Amino acid sequence: MLWQEPTGLGKISTGFKLGLTAFLIVAGIGYLLGFANIWLTYSPVDGKPGLSIADVRIAFYGSRGVTALQKAIDGPMKEYLASEADGVRIKDWISAGGKESGFADLKGAFTSCLACHSKDVKTAGVALEDYASVSPLLAQDAGMPISRLVTLSHIHVLATLPLIFLLCLVFSFSRFGNPFKGAVVVFSFASIVLDIGSWWLAKASGSLAVLVLLGGLCLAAAFLVLIVLSLYDIWLRKAD
Repeated sequence: MLWQEPTGLGKISTGFKLGLTAFLIVAGIGYLLGFANIWLTYSPVDGKPGLSIADVRIAFYGSRGVTALQKAIDGPMKEYLASEADGVRIKDWISAGGKESGFADLKGAFTSCLACHSKDVKTAGVALEDYASVSPLLAQDAGMPISRLVTLSHIHVLATLPLIFLLCLVFSFSRFGNPFKGAVVVFSFASIVLDIGSWWLAKASGSLAVLVLLGGLCLAAAFLVLIVLSLYDIWLRKAD
């Protein structure tokens, strides 16, 4: 039987070849879009162009010594302020102690933010309409909250695990040697653990932020190997 003695993906019918090829290509496109999402989410964090270890460290571990509000207006939220002067006013207020007595004069600086951060919308759980809503953001920035990290880890496992399983299943029918296929499969599933585990390690220590990039690269390599070698076995590998 095929799953006991794989004869190669090149020997299946043309219809199945096309179906598997479409699946592999769409899976690859999906993962590329995931990289694009990571880039757009984390590259603005340190306020400088490009994705760096500093972006990852600040996102997970925090700036430590800087308030969460200042981190946001110096980083990903900077482009949404009506003017640079509004950002300066907010930072001056924070430097002066962020007291409630000065918030009324500052309130206009948040006007452009309220489309996403009103009490009704409250994107990412943040509202900026009054001092009571803003005051939690005046605490030291400690990076990604544990609750958010748990949510992301849960979503990532449920999304990535079935896809890796299906890619490994397709790859297991190829004509590559069993030791090699076993190594690729183990590496692929271990990459999921490394990818998610690196987030928690980076949350615990900023010096481990580099592991987030390493975990992402390992998972990308797993996708690349599973997809490319499966396509090779379907279309290019000569029959024995």
